[in-house]
Amino acid sequence: MRTIILNSSNYVAGSGNKYTYVLPNSTKFDEKAKIGVASIAVYNSTFNVTSARGNNTISLVWNAATPQTYTFTIPDGYYSLNDLNYFIQQQCILNNLYVTNSSSQNVYFVEIVANNSRYAAQINTYFLPTAATATSLGYTKPSGASWSYPATAACPQITITAAFGLLIGFGAGSYPSTATVSTNQNFVSTSTPNINPIDSYILTCSLLNSPYSIPSDVFFSLPLNGGLGSLITVNPSQIVFNSIAPNYYKEITIRLFDQLFNPLPLQDKELVLTLAILEGNEDK
Repeated sequence: MRTIILNSSNYVAGSGNKYTYVLPNSTKFDEKAKIGVASIAVYNSTFNVTSARGNNTISLVWNAATPQTYTFTIPDGYYSLNDLNYFIQQQCILNNLYVTNSSSQNVYFVEIVANNSRYAAQINTYFLPTAATATSLGYTKPSGASWSYPATAACPQITITAAFGLLIGFGAGSYPSTATVSTNQNFVSTSTPNINPIDSYILTCSLLNSPYSIPSDVFFSLPLNGGLGSLITVNPSQIVFNSIAPNYYKEITIRLFDQLFNPLPLQDKELVLTLAILEGNEDK
């Protein structure tokens, strides 16, 4: 048995998920040759919100005297429900879509929070008051706010795409669905939030061409048993060998995908992968 080690020096720049090991010489593998993973160490470094996934935008309809729609673009990153809520609050501050109360505390009119008892996410919207009600509540608009209180109390609407909805368990649409709702609203997700859309890394290997798998070069599955930034390691007690497609090879290319075979844009390219190769005249 022979071993080959791939590390960050084998990363193909700009690929996001590709590592290539150039063999010292063109090598012929016959029909009995096999390859397997002896060990792997890689960091969990993939984002859950990205422009590539199309889940990085949400819109807010601010139902003031003159309604206006704001679209917020979330920078690529890894976000919890709390992080997403903080992002919305930050955008409200930047766009003066809030008020302060008599204690000089910011008051926001939309939020996304966890509903732990329901194993769900929840969208809450709070009515934007009339000028008279705002005065009685001690509300003050921030300096620079160009909007006016509505003639009739109205909740703002948060509008989400299907892709963003998958993260928090909601279907695409506006919450509330109309601009005439004048009382506070609560919406509980209708499906399980999938805030962690990637639960495993799947490796493919250019030496494989299996008639039993799609894609034909599927090689190894690595479960993500740690959070973002965690080092994920696997050291199999027994190596599972895969038959190498007979041919001459100049290099070995390993690619990483998620469990749905979407290419993984790894943020941390550090990896140590030990490959074990059995040639035709060797036993395991």
